[in-house]
Amino acid sequence: MSSHRRHGRVAHPIGLALSRMILGLGLLGSMAACQAAPAKTPASAARLASVQERLAPSRVPESLSADDAFAQARRYAMAEPNAERFELFAERASDVAILKPYIQYWRLRLRLADRRFDGDPSLDQAAELFLDKEATTIAGDMLRRDWMLNLGRRGEWARFTGVYSQWVLRDDTQVECYRLLGAASRGEPVGPEARALLLKQASLSDGCNQLLETFAGNGLFTRNDLTALLRGAMEFNSPSSLRRIGALLDLDLDRAINRPALQLASASGRPEDLVAFTRLARQDPRATAARLDGLGLNASDTAFAWSQLASASMRKLEPEALDWSRRALRADATDETWAWLARAALRGQDWKTLGAVIARMSPEGQAEPTWVYWQARALREAGRNSDADALMRTIADQHHFYGQLAAESLGQLTTSPPRAAPPSPPEMAEADNNPGFARALKFYELGLRFEGNREWNFQLRTMGDRQLLAAADWACRRQVLDRCVNTADRTTLEHDFALRYVSPFYRELRPAAEEQGLDPAWVYGLIRQESRFVMNARSSAGAQGLMQMMPATARWVARKLGVSGFRVEQLNELDTNLRFGTFYLRTVYDDLDGSPLLASAAYNAGPGRPRSWRATLPASVEGAVFAEIIPFNETRDYVKKVLSNTTYYSTLFTGKPQSLTERLGSVGPRIDTPTDTP
Repeated sequence: MSSHRRHGRVAHPIGLALSRMILGLGLLGSMAACQAAPAKTPASAARLASVQERLAPSRVPESLSADDAFAQARRYAMAEPNAERFELFAERASDVAILKPYIQYWRLRLRLADRRFDGDPSLDQAAELFLDKEATTIAGDMLRRDWMLNLGRRGEWARFTGVYSQWVLRDDTQVECYRLLGAASRGEPVGPEARALLLKQASLSDGCNQLLETFAGNGLFTRNDLTALLRGAMEFNSPSSLRRIGALLDLDLDRAINRPALQLASASGRPEDLVAFTRLARQDPRATAARLDGLGLNASDTAFAWSQLASASMRKLEPEALDWSRRALRADATDETWAWLARAALRGQDWKTLGAVIARMSPEGQAEPTWVYWQARALREAGRNSDADALMRTIADQHHFYGQLAAESLGQLTTSPPRAAPPSPPEMAEADNNPGFARALKFYELGLRFEGNREWNFQLRTMGDRQLLAAADWACRRQVLDRCVNTADRTTLEHDFALRYVSPFYRELRPAAEEQGLDPAWVYGLIRQESRFVMNARSSAGAQGLMQMMPATARWVARKLGVSGFRVEQLNELDTNLRFGTFYLRTVYDDLDGSPLLASAAYNAGPGRPRSWRATLPASVEGAVFAEIIPFNETRDYVKKVLSNTTYYSTLFTGKPQSLTERLGSVGPRIDTPTDTP
């Protein structure tokens, strides 16, 4: 899938110059505080050293710096797990004193994943000793997760339960599947919870597959339960899950998965036929729909088949999606399907069907701000204004796209909330003495941004608004702007939107925006979503710099601007990145009739896509509707956040209330015409 930009995770390494500046701003004091942790008793320390020596003697090449050795140790612990290669670097990497616990954690992690160590009491002992020392750190909490995966695999439920009770992150579905297995072994009635958990999985991990097979084998899942799970696997289009669940239902699904047309050639209403039908529907909904009447499916399967046709058709923005959605209202489906059917109703501006579809969502789905807003709109279209207003008020005080729109529907334009009092010296001292922040900054210095962000965010989990504001201010002062923004974004009652919506590089950005006739608030709103102001951010696809320019697009811009001798490395230069990025943004803005909504979509997905999406509209729609029906999940989220950001920046820059609805405008159908803009 080609586009101007990437579709994937953005990595944001911080440069050496910034790292040196960070160190010069007080990191050494924080490091010292971190290293002054309470010492273990001599006996405990000796036991830990003895266990680790038995588990993994290590050797280190003398030629590598400690920082380089640490990066290599991480590589062979996480990216390319290899215990022997890890040990080549581990000892030297341990000289990065502030991060030494990670070397110990990675060593244990490698062994916990190695089945050859299963049942070795020294490994469990080493895990316990590590947790004695690192009980409150994220390294300790990640070890809890990895140890529980090992304990669950072994069926050590008593010890598993004790570790789980101390686990903070609660961020691994496979661990949750093992937890339910352990609860079932004690006779606890967890069948409904297990079914609900498995229904949310796009693919089944080993632990969740074990849960599935155990519950099916013990009769804790009925055939109806398994049938519901099979349908969930169809919704997620997961061949591996289809095969696993199908086997428990005594179904051979190979032909239905691999050769669905051949399966349907002799259809007789079997479950295999429904699987084949949904597989074909993903490829060509229109052609597949013609087969439905001849399949001989029962009423329940037929309703589900219509739901999958409708969702597949909506992903392709086909006109049949709305009619098929109406036929699917009795389907037994999950929120994954209902969201697409709701978008089909929005696109057709069928408010009655929209309300009916949202009513079929789970309570969690209906509580999502997206569907709270659109359900309220459906109520308003039905003349139930007081009910609509009551629903709007439940999200109107939330600072995001649909919170802003809800507030506007109640007559309140977007404003910045009163600015909280600045952090006091004691509040700033608390941030300065946080050892986790010091570890995060060291990770950033090493270019390991993912680990740094994880370490940073772990420190925030129990903070109140005042602590969060101090941490955000602390990060801003050290030019770690993405953490400044993300941390300030977490406050609930006290806010500082100058931190939440920082505006660095204003002297360079404003003239670049004005040269192209662009609103600086829009450029800031886009950069906030693109790179979070990390100057040398780089995506997995190669997009670079503040405005995340792809090299091919940058070369095209260089030719348009008459820049000779352009080199891709120049995208990391502030002036070049802003000049090229604003030129491209203006180009797609002009190419798409001066619509910030369409231009923002084009900046993310390329200008051809919003052109083709607009061409499929049956009639003009308000901008909020168009934003929600964008068929790419990433681009839909991106557009909403960019324009929400833009509206807040405009309130800060002008000091006046702003309308998000006006910025969104409306979008009408228009014939798709070719463009040479990349």
